[in-house]
Amino acid sequence: MSGNKKVMVMDDDVQLVDTVKTLLESAGYKVSHAYRPEKGMELAREVRPDLILMDIMFAGPPGPDGVEMSRRLRQDPVLGSTPVIILSGVKKVLDMRIKLAPDETYMPVKAFLEKPFKPDELLSEIEKVLGPAS
Repeated sequence: MSGNKKVMVMDDDVQLVDTVKTLLESAGYKVSHAYRPEKGMELAREVRPDLILMDIMFAGPPGPDGVEMSRRLRQDPVLGSTPVIILSGVKKVLDMRIKLAPDETYMPVKAFLEKPFKPDELLSEIEKVLGPAS
């Protein structure tokens, strides 16, 4: 099992966090979570996850979005090499016709998954980044 592999989930959707946490823990990952990006950055420095799953849009007071957070994480001396996968419904919410994809400058992430995503699709993307779960 991948008990030593840690995944952090940053999303303001409590149900999504619970679902992803249950899925990943059943696959053997240790999961931490934060509902706000700023709190997520603090917790990530503490936990030192092997991977961060993050939304783009966060509810609440103005703050960094997931794209900005991916850049901040990349520039952080502690977390700079931590891979990030974006999980977002932003394209549907904003009716975007453009393709959002990883980009080393604008959105330095390993993958971009549209919500709703299939559990096996998420696990497959995580495995591409971290290797097999078992």
